[in-house]
Amino acid sequence: MINWREHNIHNHNDGHDSGSDSDGQKEFLFNLFEEETDKALTHDFKSKSGAVDITITLVGREECNTSTGLAVWGGAETLCDYFMEEIDSGRSENLFQKGQSRVLELGAGLGLCGLFVAQAFEPSKVILTDGDVDVLERLEKNIEQNPTSHEIQVSCAQLVWGQNLDVFADEHGKFDVIIASECMYMSPSLQTIWDTVKILLDKNGVFVYVHQASSQVPNEKVLEMATNCGFEWSTSSTFSLVHLFRRKTGYA
Repeated sequence: MINWREHNIHNHNDGHDSGSDSDGQKEFLFNLFEEETDKALTHDFKSKSGAVDITITLVGREECNTSTGLAVWGGAETLCDYFMEEIDSGRSENLFQKGQSRVLELGAGLGLCGLFVAQAFEPSKVILTDGDVDVLERLEKNIEQNPTSHEIQVSCAQLVWGQNLDVFADEHGKFDVIIASECMYMSPSLQTIWDTVKILLDKNGVFVYVHQASSQVPNEKVLEMATNCGFEWSTSSTFSLVHLFRRKTGYA
């Protein structure tokens, strides 16, 4: 494991100040990574029919304005709500096959979405990934305190977007479903995330992504990059910020 932390994305000029950052941007980055205290965060999800009732308890930070991967962003909750709607509508099998699907979460943070998928859909394998070593420490704790069936492999691994992707694929394989929320919020991450998806998504797989809040990257930029990378997408009528990306015909 490399000693990588999320602020390395923002220091992509190797720590040299080009003088182009505004005071407001510098203050944003300072506040983003200041210290806070971990808390127990409980998230409850219940289907309309009552057939699915899930409680996930996480160790992490409470406020998003003082952390990124160490807190739960609103987009992660939106993605879980979308998945719950798919259960209520009977469409969930279009995404997840019980005991078969291989699922990868990018930028998992505290792991809410990946842990929800593991409990709600019982795929064969769920790997929660993040690049930040502090986040991975919390991820391990959160997996331990949210157990699933012993038949489901739930684990976490370090994955820095765009780096050592062939090595990761050799170790873990490719995935039927990749999920992520709020990851493309800064310009430097846009290309690297799509590079990661292209390598790790199975040719017939789907990338489910929520783009709800962004300081630099509007949704149009995300969709433009998707097109350039050979993907097409669909959205839900009730969750317009949830996009399902699949490869266009003829793209490997």
